[in-house]
Amino acid sequence: FGLFANSSPVVIGAMILAPLMSPIISLSMATLRQDRKLSLESLTTIFTGLALSMAFAVVITLVTPLHTPNNEILARTRPNLLDLGIAVVSGIAGAYAHAREEVAKTLAGVAIAVVLVPPSAVAGIGLGWLDLELFSGAMLLLITNLAGIVLAATLTFLLLGFSPLKLATRGVIFSLLFAALLSIPLALGFKRMVYEHQIIQRIEAWETENITVKDVKVQRLQPLELSVRIVASGPLEEAEIQAIKRSIEELIGSELSLEITLAIRR
Repeated sequence: FGLFANSSPVVIGAMILAPLMSPIISLSMATLRQDRKLSLESLTTIFTGLALSMAFAVVITLVTPLHTPNNEILARTRPNLLDLGIAVVSGIAGAYAHAREEVAKTLAGVAIAVVLVPPSAVAGIGLGWLDLELFSGAMLLLITNLAGIVLAATLTFLLLGFSPLKLATRGVIFSLLFAALLSIPLALGFKRMVYEHQIIQRIEAWETENITVKDVKVQRLQPLELSVRIVASGPLEEAEIQAIKRSIEELIGSELSLEITLAIRR
């Protein structure tokens, strides 16, 4: 509901309820110690929990008369290397909190919830809307976060002395290889994000004596679609709008579709 309402406070509040901390930390310890029974139990619990949460998200999506993705939803569909970094830090916090009784475990619970619950809910929304792009983006983020957390927690437990290096080598290598494979699409996502920021930076610096471009947003990269707010001293003619479009295309070196909101300065 928080995702549909585009409400960050509600989404953050819902994260606290996530009960996935213990099985994820158990999976990290099982990976470290090559414990197959614990690995199977942990994976069963994790995937059952995620499947249930996703199923509820699908049901809520089907009964909610909203079919347009907002910022809170779209923010969970374009993972990049920064998301992997967040997952790694969350895994370190979770493992350390479980290894040290004096550390409040609620800190680790919130850290884990931050990166698992929202993408699983968005994946459910994608299923409910039959939107493959939305579903696949959210699932990539979910898998990335889970892999990053498990890898970081495994390495943290190793450094804390919970297993000899010889026993842990196989699990650590497997985790590193999996994270490396995930880094390929994440690196591409990061490259796209950098490109978007470069486009926005170039266009928002563009102005003439009577016209200023503000609030640039990249709607799509292929084909390139932008939305901008133009502040002008008066109404614009069609020829002036076309001239602005051509100037922006020359500025970024690419053809584009432009959605313009006009604000008149008085």
